[in-house]
Amino acid sequence: MTKIENEKQYEWAMARVEELLPLVKDDTPTSDSNYIELVLLSNLVADYSEEHYLLEEPSDPAIVFGV
Repeated sequence: MTKIENEKQYEWAMARVEELLPLVKDDTPTSDSNYIELVLLSNLVADYSEEHYLLEEPSDPAIVFGV
């Protein structure tokens, strides 16, 4: 998979990322298949999220700065 094309693929990828998270630790080698899959899927999920779930900028600057 080189790109998530639809919501069904996105949901599958999110579920798979959740399965992989407990298997990959800070000391997991970057050559580990779970590590590689987690990185690739995480990037695909992030790309899809940015494209389809953009957050709007707050209209009130006080919200941003907690004033």
